[in-house]
Amino acid sequence: MKRDIAIDYLRSSVIVAVVAHHAALAYTTFSHYDPVHYERSTAPIVDTVRFFPLDVLAGWIDIFSMSLMFFISGLFVSPSLARKGVSRFLAGRAKRLGIPFIVSITLLSPIAFYPSWLLSDIVIEGGFLSLFFTNDVWSPGPAWFISVLLMFCIIVAIACRFIPKLMKRLSWSAESAGGLAVVVLAVNMLATIPVHLFIAHRDWFRLAGPLHFPASRFLLYLSWFLLGVALGSGTPERSLSRENLRSWPLWLIIGTLGYAVHAIFLRKYLAAPPSWTLKLILSTAFSFCCSFTCLAALGLARSFFRKNRSLADHFSNNAYGIYIFHYGFVTWLQFGLLAQPMPALVKFLITFSAALTASWFLSALLHKTSAKRVL
Repeated sequence: MKRDIAIDYLRSSVIVAVVAHHAALAYTTFSHYDPVHYERSTAPIVDTVRFFPLDVLAGWIDIFSMSLMFFISGLFVSPSLARKGVSRFLAGRAKRLGIPFIVSITLLSPIAFYPSWLLSDIVIEGGFLSLFFTNDVWSPGPAWFISVLLMFCIIVAIACRFIPKLMKRLSWSAESAGGLAVVVLAVNMLATIPVHLFIAHRDWFRLAGPLHFPASRFLLYLSWFLLGVALGSGTPERSLSRENLRSWPLWLIIGTLGYAVHAIFLRKYLAAPPSWTLKLILSTAFSFCCSFTCLAALGLARSFFRKNRSLADHFSNNAYGIYIFHYGFVTWLQFGLLAQPMPALVKFLITFSAALTASWFLSALLHKTSAKRVL
């Protein structure tokens, strides 16, 4: 699959949204810090100043961003497999995803969580690293996405080894905007509603050591990844054409309404219905918000990202590095701003802009070394 400017710039935009999400979590009204078990906090650093609009920003990004990331990643699997073959594809994925994951869990994650430990009650005991790596703390941070993506790639590649025509069987092309929207929504609902209704909610599942993944969304992310694989195996230039994505303003409105309904019932602004009904409403609203926000983002990108821009290209080339490096900058900036008498919005803007710039600069610097092979 040749370079698609719209998809490339959209991927970069989603990573900007992820940085904003992490920067906002210290200042949302729902955030809380557990000084006894700091790893159970909603975020490594939680400030005393809050700003409710950041609840909306963080909540919305949380619903759609990772699904869209897995979808975009899936688009390039089939062309890469066809070009390289299974063995070279797996070797490339192991280098491109495996090495950054190892660096993240052994170096970057402890750096990012250290300020959170400094605020905890157990800081007097010392031994941060030994506790971090041997207890239940060993969190991969944002690198969980990299490990899960690698897992998905391995599953598809091994399946292709045993079923040579798998990509052909998986291929799908959306003939119309309506067909695309219906299939995406149906897949999202099938991957979300049964999990919410019949499986006990569990935010994170720890497979082994730092191998953590969001248990209640694992099927959702796999579905979005496979949707990307299916479209990438077909004719993505037609399925994701401006014509098929022309309804993005309407989809954005539907996604907004879905988020509003989800927020209203999640925060219990209305009288709560019976448990089963509430779960059905929340999972349905989540599915509408996730599906149509992702579709709207694709359509918006197709409409506005049509020409190469040197600065945007430079950012896009470093987007993966920004994703890998930003978390430590975010947590240390939030930690440094704790004692500063500033409004939450100002602290958020400082954290977001400084973390984005610093991680961009570090990635660009490393691109001048042999590290560029994995960044």
